[in-house]
Amino acid sequence: MTPYSNIDYFLLILLLLVPMMVAGWRGRADGKWIVGATLLMLALQYTTLMQVTRHLHWPELVALVIFGLWQWGLLRLALAKKLPGGSRLVIPLGLLPLVVAKFLPDIAPGSQFGFAGISYVTFRALDVLWAVTDGVVTEVAFLDFGVFLFFFPTISAGPIDRFRRFKGEWRQRRSAQKFWEDLDAGIPLLMRGLLYKFVIGTLIERHLLEQTRGAPGILGAVEYAYVYSAYLFFDFAGYSAFAIGVSRWFGISTPANFNLPWAAQNIREFWNRWHMSLSFWFRDHVYSRFLLSAVKGRWFKKRETAATLGYYVSFGLMGLWHGLTWYYILYGFYHATLMAGYDVFTRWKKRNPTRFSNPAWKWAAHFITLHAVVFGLWLFSGHAWQHSSQPKPDVEEQILEEPDNNQK
Repeated sequence: MTPYSNIDYFLLILLLLVPMMVAGWRGRADGKWIVGATLLMLALQYTTLMQVTRHLHWPELVALVIFGLWQWGLLRLALAKKLPGGSRLVIPLGLLPLVVAKFLPDIAPGSQFGFAGISYVTFRALDVLWAVTDGVVTEVAFLDFGVFLFFFPTISAGPIDRFRRFKGEWRQRRSAQKFWEDLDAGIPLLMRGLLYKFVIGTLIERHLLEQTRGAPGILGAVEYAYVYSAYLFFDFAGYSAFAIGVSRWFGISTPANFNLPWAAQNIREFWNRWHMSLSFWFRDHVYSRFLLSAVKGRWFKKRETAATLGYYVSFGLMGLWHGLTWYYILYGFYHATLMAGYDVFTRWKKRNPTRFSNPAWKWAAHFITLHAVVFGLWLFSGHAWQHSSQPKPDVEEQILEEPDNNQK
């Protein structure tokens, strides 16, 4: 069962809400409803069989359980400080299941290991592991950890929550007033999701996306770039709105993923508005850690050099996280170059403030940013390197960020 893709999924959620509404009316809506709903939805969603070896097929649910136990074992070792090398070892080991899931189809064609959403769940697991190795979390209960990893509204494609925020929220017993406030807050998000994903996104897909995909020449590529960018936004923003709205019904204030990204006036602002839970995760756990290590270790003479290389490390890994296809990595390096270039421009702008006092500059900055982003999404789509005789990529897979593990 694919989340938020058909009426059956929404009807099932509404059925789950009925008994919880009775409990909420009595002020008894607490974490047990999250646990029960998550267990049921995982059982329904991950019963699809996958080929692990030539003669062995597992349901995805088995891979999910193995993944959870692996991450829990690492977490207990990290809490007990029994891993040699400490955080230098625990983070690579936490990434290992995702690496296996990504590379196994290349090593053994036809085989798979993993489950839909393993990339997102891995990042949630790493968030907990880093919090433990940093010393900001000293104890983690099994139930807290499991619910955080596999909370069903956000398991397939985020948004990516943070453990310390989630832990303080999911066990709370909501008063009747708080329950109805959450229910009321979730409805507009569900309506937005319906508008974005099933109305605007569907219209773009049916009437524009396929028609422009095969359009010849530079003009055809430009048309496809804009259509694809619009479709990617409305489909993924619609999915995110569903996930955030359903999360709110269950008492979880999942962080937003989009905040008017097309209004950005520079590339840094764009990444503060687009897929925010992912970009903030890389900012906090990759870029900032790299920069801090470089400054403390005096790896480079200039801080600017460390910042530039930090962009290439974080955005390069972000591209690789999307998939092993080379144009995903190119997409990451492209945005790293934009970020590094913007830093250079910002330093030059500070030395020449009067050059940009004209209000028209804001419109020019918006125009440049918009086109730079659309070009980057065109690279991400892989359209530039396709031929009519090659299979067309599944845009939904690109949106869900699981291109290697969710072949349709």
